[in-house]
Formats: sequence, C-alpha cells, structure tokens
Amino acid sequence: MSKVHARQAGVDLRTLTRYFNAFNLTLDANDYCLFPVTDISLLENGPSKQMKFSLSTASQTKILPHSNPIVSWGMAPDVSEFCGRTAELATLKQWVLDQRCRVVALFGIGGVGKTWLATRLSEQLQQDFATVVWRSLRPIARTDALIPFSIFLDDLLEHLLPQPQSTVPETVIGKIRQLMDVLRSRPCLLVLDNIESILPDSRSSSAAEPYLENEPLTDCGADAYEAYVEFLRQLGQGRHQSCIILTSRVQPRWLQFHAGASGKTQALNVPGLTPDDIQHLLKTRGHFQGTQADWQQLVSYYDGNPLILGFVGDMIQRFFGGSITAFLNQEVRFFARVNELLDQQLRILPTSLQTVMDVLATQDAPLPLSDLRSHLNYLPSARLIETITSLQSRALVSTDDSELLLKPLMKNYIKTQSRSTTPVPYSCSR
Repeated sequence: MSKVHARQAGVDLRTLTRYFNAFNLTLDANDYCLFPVTDISLLENGPSKQMKFSLSTASQTKILPHSNPIVSWGMAPDVSEFCGRTAELATLKQWVLDQRCRVVALFGIGGVGKTWLATRLSEQLQQDFATVVWRSLRPIARTDALIPFSIFLDDLLEHLLPQPQSTVPETVIGKIRQLMDVLRSRPCLLVLDNIESILPDSRSSSAAEPYLENEPLTDCGADAYEAYVEFLRQLGQGRHQSCIILTSRVQPRWLQFHAGASGKTQALNVPGLTPDDIQHLLKTRGHFQGTQADWQQLVSYYDGNPLILGFVGDMIQRFFGGSITAFLNQEVRFFARVNELLDQQLRILPTSLQTVMDVLATQDAPLPLSDLRSHLNYLPSARLIETITSLQSRALVSTDDSELLLKPLMKNYIKTQSRSTTPVPYSCSR
C-alpha cells in the first residue's frame, strides 16, 4: 500500500481487490474503469464469486470519500445561518449516496428555500465527490440574455476536467461528449440553480397556454433554450457516476415523467419551514413578542416561506415593535416587497392557470375535480387536467384523494387582492 501511494508500484485488479478488502469496502467496476461495466465476462482474472456479484449489482455501489475535492461555488449563497430541513436533507442524502441518483430536482414557489437547501446539501456532500461545481442559470437582470450554451459548457469543462490543460472540442456535441466522459470517469456534483430560466413554460410574460414538449418553440432564441433542456434530459438518462442537483420554481416536464420511475431521477417539492424554524431564523432580526398560537398563525398564513417571513419580520419590527399579535390584528398582510415576489411567480402563468387559481381561492375546503369542472364547464377536460398538472409542477396546488387545494400563501394573496373569478392578467404594478 505504501508503494502504491508513493507511485513506486503499479496497480492491477488483484491489488485493488486486496486493497478494498483490507478496508471492508465493496469494489465496483466503475471504481477502476472509465466507462460503466456490468458484464462480468469483460473482467480478466476477476476476483471471487462474491466480488463478482458486487460488480454486477449497481445498487451496492458506494461513493467513497475524497479528502481534497475540487470545489467551485460560483455565486452560491452563504448558508451559515441555515436551520431546520433535517428530514429533507436526510431524504436527499439517501437519494444521492445510497440510490446513486443521477438527477435530483428541488422545486417550489419562490422564496421557499430551494437554493439554500441545495447549497447546504452540497456542503455536506462535497467530501463524497471529486469535484463540486455550483452555477446559477438566472440572468443577472431580467433584460439580460441567457448565457450561450456553448460558453456554459466551456465553463463546466474548465472546472470539471481533471487536467486543466486538456483540449476542449470546438463543437457543442464534442463538448457534451467530453463532459459526459468526465461525469463517467469520476464522481462529480453539479448544482444548477434557477433552471426555470431555461424552461419554455417559465419565461413567457404573455398569457400563452401551457407548453407541450412536442410543440416547437417559435420565440427568439428558442434553439438556445432547447439545447439546455435537451442537455438536462441527457444528464438524467445518460450513464455516469455523478449527480446533478437542480433547483427550479417549475418542475420540468421530462422530470415529471421520469422522477421515481427508474430510481435514478428524483424530485422534491420543498415545503415551507416550521414555526420553530422560523422563530430561530428571525432571531437575528430582533426580538419578537407573541404566543405560540401567534407564531403558528403567522407561519401558516405565509405557508412557512422563509424569504417572505423575513420581509414580514422586518415589517413587524419596524411598525409594530416586534409584536406579532399587533401585526395579526391589522388587515394589511401583504406589502410591496412581498407583492413583487409573488407577482414574479404569477405574471407568467397562462390564463387557464390563473382562472383555476381564482376558483380555488374562493373555497374554504378542498375541491373535488368534478366540482371544479362545474365551475369551468367551458374548459375541455383534457385542458383542465393539463392545467392542474401545470399548477402542481409549480407547487401552487396540492391534491388529496382527488381533491384540490390551493396552497395557503397564494390563496391568501389572491383573496387579499379581492380578485374575482374573471381572468385578469397579474401585474406587479397592481
């Protein structure tokens, strides 16, 4: 072992087998082959039958720790004040480390904490990967164009290639092949934040109907968006030993069909924080007075959204002396900063989605699908199902025993705005 570490002796399969056995580790073909190997006959002078079984069983593959991973955090936020999310982190770690998922998506409404959760997870997993790269796909300003796909690939290859001097192909397809080779040869953790920026049904400001994957994109620069979407799809379906974590306000269509089916792609609808977590989070913003019931009412009203509750906490400190009771006793629950955040999510919604939300906002109890159809009898059944699916992909509607319920935050916001069931485009200027 000392000679191997000092590079004074070569390594063959027998040496690796003895090496792994000494530490009671399972040796997998992907540990020493550039491309995945599942055919045992390809292994010359293979180890024992027990080891052969391990080689042919992908589910037994273990991610080995890396003492000095290469990390590029990009514009990842500082999550030193992170709190809660114990259950979510445990689930995500199981998907990444035990199930060896190729793609894990975190989706949910804006401000719920997807980016922070993905960053915290990456911090805790970085020792399990050779390279960690964190990138955001959101343009700096709304008027800025999307990063050209070829430049995006160049940036990834620059940080993922084990040897910086490696030659990068000039063509896009060549860059993708080289990137997939890297993801196969060594375990990499790639975090792509805000992928809704490249999803066709998340960037339009018009009241167009929901996008279907088999419909062509006709807007300016559609090829660039298609390239990103197809690339993400290939990352989920391709064979490699790396993991790609995505965050988005909208769950991608292709991921809806594949998540959980093969065990290699998974999606988590990120929920709001609990009252205890919110109390801990707001400690740095001042002293608050309120009963446990007050905290429960406050957090429930805003659906545990940490970003919005941070805005609300500042308002309570500034105008109500930190009294949650006094804030709850007044009628104004939404103000400019909160309205702008929610309008960002609402103004891109097609008219049919707005209409369904308006109907659900008037209901005090979950609404069966048949009753919803009676409210919207002019909407074809197929379109209604498509609309509900689209709302679910945005984490705006929950279903329980075929009954539909609008999430509390959006329900309270729409009711506060005194909206009718007549479709009216949302606008941040309202």
